[in-house]
Amino acid sequence: MKVLVTGPHGFVGVRIMAALKDAIPAPSLRDADEDEIKRLVERIAPDVIIHTAAMSDIATCERDPEGSYRANIALPVWLAATGVKLIAFSTDQVYSGCTEDGPYTEDMGVSANLYGRHKLEMEKRTLDINPDTVLLRATWMYDMPVYGEKNRGNFLINMLRSREQAFSAVQHRAVTYARDVADCIQAAICLPGGVYNFGSENDLTMLETAMWLKQKLDLPVTLRDAGERHALWMDCRKIQGQGIIFPDTVCGLQRCMNDYGLADI
Repeated sequence: MKVLVTGPHGFVGVRIMAALKDAIPAPSLRDADEDEIKRLVERIAPDVIIHTAAMSDIATCERDPEGSYRANIALPVWLAATGVKLIAFSTDQVYSGCTEDGPYTEDMGVSANLYGRHKLEMEKRTLDINPDTVLLRATWMYDMPVYGEKNRGNFLINMLRSREQAFSAVQHRAVTYARDVADCIQAAICLPGGVYNFGSENDLTMLETAMWLKQKLDLPVTLRDAGERHALWMDCRKIQGQGIIFPDTVCGLQRCMNDYGLADI
């Protein structure tokens, strides 16, 4: 199977490239138009496109709505229009405007920010174009840096490097080891079209999760309560029913610590 990966040097893309040894890295699509994308896909003739490239910073999307629209809606729509099966990443931010307490199933998406709203529109439009499209709603992902590649700020890095962090004592949200995501991507390629919550689950609040990591690694970081934050709590039974099962947040963190020997430092 020939797999084309967009954003191959990004946080998620570089780990997917490592997991799928024969995957083809796409060139930057930052300035590509629809015709250029069509020609690229025709030239490579992939069986599947895994689309990881996005504008994912919430504040940046608010400041640059046109850039967010292009990156988070137009590009994946153009990829879906090629007729090739598309695996595209979405986000738990699609639940940021839900009025229910959670955990949230895939039919409950309501977003309170532009990034999440653009992702919801992207999901609908790509599925309308190609019903075989697979949309993976990811949690906040973390990992240690990969040498020579980008590694944005994430839960683990922030906890290791900061002297003070604030997390909500009431917000339920999972964080997921990015390598667990990459390990599950081959199985995701075989999913039937649709939207899936894709990542770890977490019974702890974000502050409780941070406190667990602080105690486990004896970190010098000071933790404080960030106050009320909306839950981004995903119900992952649908993906589990397809045989894709992530470790819960604490188990994922433990695996990551073992992989990097963090508990031995």
